[in-house]
Amino acid sequence: MFQRLTIPALASVLVLLGAPATSQEIAAVAAPVFRLPEAPFLLSTECQSKPFAPDKVRHPLKSLSRAVRSKPHVRVLAIGSSSTVGLGASSPTTTYVARLEPTLEGALKGIDFDVIGRGMSGEEAQGAADRMRKEIEDAKPDLLVWQVGTNDALRHVDLAKFRNCLKTTLAWLAATGIDVVLINPQYGESLVKDAYYEQVVAAIAGVARQAGVLLVDRFDAMRELQRERGDRFYLTADNLHMNDVGYRCMAEQLARAIVGGLVQADADQHQPVFDY
Repeated sequence: MFQRLTIPALASVLVLLGAPATSQEIAAVAAPVFRLPEAPFLLSTECQSKPFAPDKVRHPLKSLSRAVRSKPHVRVLAIGSSSTVGLGASSPTTTYVARLEPTLEGALKGIDFDVIGRGMSGEEAQGAADRMRKEIEDAKPDLLVWQVGTNDALRHVDLAKFRNCLKTTLAWLAATGIDVVLINPQYGESLVKDAYYEQVVAAIAGVARQAGVLLVDRFDAMRELQRERGDRFYLTADNLHMNDVGYRCMAEQLARAIVGGLVQADADQHQPVFDY
């Protein structure tokens, strides 16, 4: 974590150095030292499926891009159900929410991330939508990560109702100016025996595409890993909740997508872009 000086303190430092503290100089000292990486970071060997499937829906994270260039401290709010709570992890430090912060800080040198987890086990999309406004008011995030759909799929929530909840909530979030990343459900061999499960996965992809929201395709990435290594590689014995490896891979995939969204935002400013 960064230790930050107040603006008056910065001015005092400049005066002690024998220079008048102009507003431009103070701003230069206060601004974070930040550069986007020249190439995307690689997923760890355990988390990289063959072939690696890139994120299906890409979108520039323009608001987050402005935040990382104007503040030394950036907030990410993670909302979702048991995957956001971290059920199945061996400790609080091995959940995806806990792992995301150091993964982002490792990929984006010079930025101090604060990842705030607000998960609720068993929650459906509508439940998260209902508490979204209060959580955002409390956390004041620069980026919202919404892990969604698993419980709606397991409980066969009406598909039209589910889609409408996503569309309405994403439209409201767009109006607030907060960038959003969606994470779809986890893959498991027993889960996809119910055809409805994949219908929910497809509905999330469709809504994300229509809304122009970045989607991290956890389902597809885990399916590729399952084909190579089986469910036990990333799921616990209940065939639903993720284990430590699953959460680490989820954090890596999400962080990589966020970096890609920032690179795309830079591409809109006519800077080089890499394929993530």
